[in-house]
Amino acid sequence: MAGETKPSGTPGAFINDIEAGVRQDYASRLETARKEVREATDRADAERICAQQANAEMVSRMAEYRRGRWYDVGAVVAGAGVGFVTGYQLQKRADLRISGAPVMMIAGLPGIAAGALLDEHVVTRAVFAVGGTMYIVGALTYALVHPQAGATGESEDGGTP
Repeated sequence: MAGETKPSGTPGAFINDIEAGVRQDYASRLETARKEVREATDRADAERICAQQANAEMVSRMAEYRRGRWYDVGAVVAGAGVGFVTGYQLQKRADLRISGAPVMMIAGLPGIAAGALLDEHVVTRAVFAVGGTMYIVGALTYALVHPQAGATGESEDGGTP
């Protein structure tokens, strides 16, 4: 048979070639597996480090959210001051009272309601609620500091009734 080619070498050489190929394939697969394990370990370490940094950042943000910034406190104080002065001045301008209670204090209730109902930042809600409360306090302060003429038993001209 003229077209047939015989394998060159002996059967032992053939087996040795197969064994060397398997060894080489095993070594490359083992190296690939080592690289994959190393990459997975590096990725896990990086995720752990990033998670620690993210946790520290979250704790910092929550502390800032709970405590507020300096200008947040300023906004609440300004809201309180404006509410008090506005309530006092409007009660002074329109001194309406029902049984001695100032009617103008009712105008502070929408601020309190807005602070309670808004779905906004805590400071925004506090500005409205504190401002409305201080508006009521301002109106009550005017009413207490300046009693009505007939409420104390004196007439408007300073004499007794």
